[in-house]
Amino acid sequence: MAKILVIDDDPLIVDLLHMRLEEAGHQVKSASDSYGASAVAADFKPDLITLDFNLPAGDGVKTLARLRGSTFTAATPVIFITGISQYDLEPLLPPDPKMRFLLKPIDVDRLLKLIAELLGLPAVQPAAKPKVPPKIAPEVPPGVPPKALDAAPKDSPVDEGGSFGGDILDLDL
Repeated sequence: MAKILVIDDDPLIVDLLHMRLEEAGHQVKSASDSYGASAVAADFKPDLITLDFNLPAGDGVKTLARLRGSTFTAATPVIFITGISQYDLEPLLPPDPKMRFLLKPIDVDRLLKLIAELLGLPAVQPAAKPKVPPKIAPEVPPGVPPKALDAAPKDSPVDEGGSFGGDILDLDL
């Protein structure tokens, strides 16, 4: 698939993105600051870059300027993944049709869609949610609403098997 450079100073986010992007078939490298990002980018020559805005050794504006100043990443699509809204960031950055924004906390399915969009890749299916086995409801005796079983106190005549114990009362008076 694609070579993606993840630039973020939070190791948990780097690990999450590294794992999820590799699961999606991408090759991933990472950097934790602006200077390191430039060095890794020159060596790795990524197809796409994810970029946090607040980084050591330079914010997102400086980091993007460094990346755009390199022949290896001058035209590389960038996805800002940050806690700062797109509307606050856009005035600080030069207009770029190959730039997108994703607000933290990270929606990985949305990230994969943005990557596919920017790189012209086939649409990515959302990550499979773990299947939870269906809850097997007890058999409900005729005439007893299902919720009545859930609300029944533990010492009630309704047992967990859904049958009645004790005397049968005629409630149709």
